[in-house]
Amino acid sequence: MTAATRIALLGNHSPRRCGIATFTDDLAESLANDPTAPEVLVVAMNDGRDYAYPPVVQLSVAQDDLAAYEATADALNARNIDVLCVQHEFGIFGGPAGSFLLTLLRRVRAPVVTTLHTVLESFTPEQWAVIEELSALSARLVVMSERAVRLLVAQGIPRDKIAFIHHGVHVSATERAVAKADLGLTGRTLVMTFGLLSPNKGIETAIRALPAVVAAVPDLTYLVLGETHPHIRARHGEAYRDSLKALAAELGVADHLRFDDRFVDNEELIHDLAAADVYLVPYLTREQITSGTLAYALGNGRAVVSTPFWHAEELLADGRGMLVPFQDPQAIAGALLSLLAEPGRRQALEQRARQFGERMRWPAVAGEYVALFGSLRVVTALPQQPLRLPAARLDHVAALVDDTGMFQHALHALPNLSEGYTVDDNARALHLAALLPERPEAARIAGRALSFLHHGLNPATGRFRNFMGYDRRWLDEDGGDNTQARCLRALVAAAGGGGGIGRAAAEVLNRAWPAIGALESPRAQAIALMALSEHALQSGHELQRAVLARRYAANLLRLHAAVATPAWPWFESTLSYSNAKLPHGLIAFGRAFGDATALATGLSTLRWLEQQQTAPDGGFLPVGSERCYAAGEARPLWDGQPIEVYATVSAVLEAHRATGDASWLAAARRALEWLLGRNPLKLSLYDASTGGCRDGLHRDRLNANQGAESTLALWLGVAEYEAASVAALLPSGPVMPPRAVAAPAGD
Repeated sequence: MTAATRIALLGNHSPRRCGIATFTDDLAESLANDPTAPEVLVVAMNDGRDYAYPPVVQLSVAQDDLAAYEATADALNARNIDVLCVQHEFGIFGGPAGSFLLTLLRRVRAPVVTTLHTVLESFTPEQWAVIEELSALSARLVVMSERAVRLLVAQGIPRDKIAFIHHGVHVSATERAVAKADLGLTGRTLVMTFGLLSPNKGIETAIRALPAVVAAVPDLTYLVLGETHPHIRARHGEAYRDSLKALAAELGVADHLRFDDRFVDNEELIHDLAAADVYLVPYLTREQITSGTLAYALGNGRAVVSTPFWHAEELLADGRGMLVPFQDPQAIAGALLSLLAEPGRRQALEQRARQFGERMRWPAVAGEYVALFGSLRVVTALPQQPLRLPAARLDHVAALVDDTGMFQHALHALPNLSEGYTVDDNARALHLAALLPERPEAARIAGRALSFLHHGLNPATGRFRNFMGYDRRWLDEDGGDNTQARCLRALVAAAGGGGGIGRAAAEVLNRAWPAIGALESPRAQAIALMALSEHALQSGHELQRAVLARRYAANLLRLHAAVATPAWPWFESTLSYSNAKLPHGLIAFGRAFGDATALATGLSTLRWLEQQQTAPDGGFLPVGSERCYAAGEARPLWDGQPIEVYATVSAVLEAHRATGDASWLAAARRALEWLLGRNPLKLSLYDASTGGCRDGLHRDRLNANQGAESTLALWLGVAEYEAASVAALLPSGPVMPPRAVAAPAGD
């Protein structure tokens, strides 16, 4: 790592009073003092209070302001940082389980290292969604115990994504007698606990142990150092501390209990810690993966008695401390008496603790972080070679088509007859055959699909049905808005191809136009805009259809204006399925009808969607179908669908036709490469042996079935990309100028 390296730390920072703030402060100072002399800046999380930060804090984020996270990412990008190191604790970030943080991480360009200060054996669903995406967005996750490594691996985080680095500690050189004198405790025996005071610290259990200890060691003082946690004090005042004082008075040990209600800095803390004969950690629960107070006590060579929470079990193993059961005053008393009565035993614990603590000192810990940061810069600089795209083929599509039409699903590569047929898939098949008329299977596929659409047009309603059983009986009377629009788009494409199929498609199209006259679904309106725009470019306009197109475009623009925010400039409050169709419809309309507002809105929202669908390595990452993805929440990473790839490919190629910007062509290829193995599991959804495409990418495997929707999505994307690539090589260039189609301003 060179001296020019810029490291940004994100977390709480002093003068905010909490363990994360102290850790961030210490890490920033220790990194700045490293021999490699990196440049360090801090981004501080704010909890609604005003803090007088030191100069190292160059940016701050209001934890509940979603837009601030995106703005901070832009500010970090402008500073050209080399690494962003996040101090993660669920409660310091806004959104469900602190998910607002993810908005920042998705946008920042530098590699991310996330230090997890909380790791659980079982996360809540909201917490796990955040942890899983943190893993995807981070080049490394740092944990501070081996148990944390095991817990994460057991829950599915790759082992090579995790680095183990101890919690750093500062060490005091003060002699015990000098430190006791400074505390006014000369000649007394001192047991100590420090840290922000809260009910989960178990101080009442320690106080209940005091009578037995004081009876044998009458000069004992138990010092509880630290102010009440600010959040506890804000809600409950000093009720917990008062209850502890009352308990000590009731047990007759008030004179042996000393509270020091202050938040002390590191220098004073380690000075006071040097005075302790025994350090006591009476926490109440096992599920604490990191304890800064315990790390400081061990690193400073104190004899420690602790309950067996996770971090204590690990740090105090091999005779480095004593473990006692939870909420057991008698066991605490016994352990304290054994150490206080046997100085040799206590000194042996101190020696083992001091030797182990050498690796926990801040210069050593900072050096490990620096080495980790440097290795990431090398890894992330490696270029990725483009994957070879297969040539479009129709053999598996043809295998899914019988004398009736195209089957909806497959069992592996075999048609699944029991699931029957859909008009949706036959419309997609017709569209694909129209794009690839020279393929030998195209004529048969187009004929069967077009016949199916013709049969699916319900004469009683003028709209398309959708589902048909294998027994050729319709299972519905109306296929819904998306089906109507999808059929029109396929018929427009087929009608534009000419020949017998083209003439037949034009005839069905003329009967089907009324089907899109009253669509309510935004996606259906967007697909209708694609059909109306392509038809206008092919054949000129008819006033009635131009009015309809303008009405649907205005609806999408109104939807965007009502929902969009700076941090979520989208049409809906969630991203769900076939998201790219919404901007695609506006781009197609803007290009065909000469509407600059529709075109600009479509392009800007599509660019934002591309950012949302970009993995940390720059590859494509579709929004998974596990659940909807709402603004500021963890995004679904799994059950990615090929239909998302095709929706994106088709939309970005429309943007390329509208602008000539080659980055859109690159975005199409990037999306297609996700199907070929540039995805989190490094598995190809394309099956070269059959010509089919598997139905999705699960958390741990592929969906082995190669149904109609996924296979058609692959080949529609490839066919449109091939056509666009050829057009880009033509001397006239790829840009198709907007064609102004007159229409009345009103509906």
